[in-house]
This record gives sequence, C-alpha cells and structure tokens, in this order.
Amino acid sequence: MKCPVCNHENGDAHFCERCGSNLTQTTSSPTPVPNPESAASEPEYTRWSSTQTTSSQTSAPSNTPSVSIHKEQARESTGTNDHASAGGNSSNQWNNIVQNEKVQQAKEVSKQYLSYFLSVLARPYQTMKTVGDQHSLNGWLTMALIAVLSSTYFLITFSRIGMDGLFIGGFLRPLLFTVIILIASIALMYAILKIEKITFRPKTLVAQFGTLLVPAVVSLVLANLFIIISYSIAISLLAVSYIIIFVALNSVLFQYPLNRTQAAIDSMYSVLIANVVVFFILYRLLGEIIIGLIRLMLSPFGRL
Repeated sequence: MKCPVCNHENGDAHFCERCGSNLTQTTSSPTPVPNPESAASEPEYTRWSSTQTTSSQTSAPSNTPSVSIHKEQARESTGTNDHASAGGNSSNQWNNIVQNEKVQQAKEVSKQYLSYFLSVLARPYQTMKTVGDQHSLNGWLTMALIAVLSSTYFLITFSRIGMDGLFIGGFLRPLLFTVIILIASIALMYAILKIEKITFRPKTLVAQFGTLLVPAVVSLVLANLFIIISYSIAISLLAVSYIIIFVALNSVLFQYPLNRTQAAIDSMYSVLIANVVVFFILYRLLGEIIIGLIRLMLSPFGRL
C-alpha cells in the first residue's frame, strides 16, 4: 500500500515504514469525491440566480416609466396647488390694495371737505361766486349731511317722547323727504335758468347751492345737541336750517343775470313759483312732523 503522505510502498503493513503514518485510517477515510448531483445543482442554482438577477434588472426599467409618471403627476398637482395658492394670494393682495386705496381716497376727500367746509362757513356767499365744477362733490356731500342730520334729529326726538316706529317714521321718512326737497330745489333752479336762456354748468349749479347750504349743516348739528337741553331751541334751529334752503335757492338764482331776454314770464314770478313749489313740497312731506314738534315745543314739557 502506498503511503499518502510520503508515497512509500509498504505492502500490507498498517503503518508506513518510512514516516509511520496510519495507513488503515487513511484508507478508511476515503477522499471526498465531488458529488455529480451537487456539482450539477450548483450550476443550476447559479443559472437560476443569474436568471432572477437578469429578470429583476430587466423588470426595473419597466417600472421606471410608472415611477416617473407618478412623479410628474405629483409635480403637476403641486404646481397646480402652487398656482392656486399664488392666485389666491394675489387676489387677496389686490383686494387689500383696492381697499387701502379706497380708504386713502376717503381720507383725502374728508380732509378736503373739512378744509372746504371751514373756509365756506366764514363767507358762504363770496365763496359761492368762486366755486366751479370741481366743487360739485362737496355740494353733494353737504346735501347728504343735511338729509342725515335732519333725520337724526327726528329719530332722537321721537325716541325721547316714546313714539312707535322709530326707524321708519323717525329716520327713513325724514331722510327721504329731505332728499326730495333738496333735489326738487336743484331741479327748479335748473328749469328757471333754462327758461331764462342762461348758459351755465349743472355741476357748478350744484356746487353753488351746496356752498350756501353749509350754515344749514351747522344749524342741524346744534339742533341735535340741543334736544337734550331744550326742545324749543332745537326746533328753532331745525326751522333755521330749512329756511337756509330757501335763502340758498334765491341767492343762487339772483347771482345770475336774470331777465336778459324777452322771456314768457318775468324772473320775479319764476323765482316766486320756485319758492312756492319748494315750500309746498316741504309742507306736504314734513309739515305734519314739524307741526307736531312745534306743538311739543309749546307744551310745558317742551319748554324744559
């Protein structure tokens, strides 16, 4: 038997004569021979694993378009939301800008009107001769103040004496009636100047009439304040404010060169007709209310 260690031929000996190695143990433990099945299975596993790897690698690109599509949709949805939020923010900013501009314009108008009001109050007739179209807005504001202050006067008075229907009868009706009286006065002045064939500007006419009504605003403010102190003083100031309307109507008309042409009616009568019409409207609309307040003034309760 050949020794597997030193390759010495020993015959049938159990130990090697040269190196002493145990020949029986070496013989009993056969050299492992590679299993053909395992050898065959290993390449099979290798082929399977390589196939799986290849299939996974080939399937990966197929999933890539779907992932990119989802990402693109996410970008589009995000972009849409961003555009919507940007549009909402821009609209809110625009609304804020518009509101701020309106507030600033209102402040400027109020400042201009206050300076106009104080300058007119000292010399209303002389200022009336110098106003133009640019002061028509101030004229409308003055008439609006007269309507609101007169209706406020009636509302406060009716609330103090405990009458029913305060808002409608004490505020809305006097407000509407006063507006009708003021508009009727402007319409009558316009008609008379047209009959007299006088060239004029309607806006200038409104500005002139509104300028002369500034003292009526002051009278109404005092009337609202004196309701608490004395009804008699308050009703007197209310009457003065309506008298100023008649004075303003006549002052505006007579500052124009009336009766320059051969009109069908004399200027004296046309102005008189205008005053009668305004007085009739005032009496029909506010007559009952004013007469009731005068009776209240003459009563012991009104002389407080």
